[in-house]
Amino acid sequence: MIRDVVSVSPDASIRDMLLLFADRKVSGAPVLDHGARLVGMVTIGDLLRHLEAHLPHAMDVFTFVSFYAEKTALSDRIKDSAGERVRTIMTARRLVSAGPGTGIDVIVDIFGRERFKKLPVINEQKEVLGVISRGDLIRYIVQDMLQL
Repeated sequence: MIRDVVSVSPDASIRDMLLLFADRKVSGAPVLDHGARLVGMVTIGDLLRHLEAHLPHAMDVFTFVSFYAEKTALSDRIKDSAGERVRTIMTARRLVSAGPGTGIDVIVDIFGRERFKKLPVINEQKEVLGVISRGDLIRYIVQDMLQL
């Protein structure tokens, strides 16, 4: 489990989030309120889905013409989104987390079912104690279960 958790505030800008992710070499983080309680998760995938949402998925002839006449480059969409708050792109519903006593079998099941890369570990007050990554899980399996 990673105990030195990189986290972000829901009020942080997307720009600040991206700078933090680049500096700390992470692709996601728990979103914590001012009381250091878990209120969401945010990942680069959330940002990519947000940027993609600005593109039309179905077009008729008129939309096609107007879309290509007004097409916005990716760099422009990123610049336009940079000032938005993390709360606009974070996942806040259906948050999945583990407690300090959660067994490895439950953790494996969660990773398999939910298909995400990081699982926050929280206490009863929803304070983040750490984050379990897929890499942590693989290292545990290799070291403890295969005894290598």
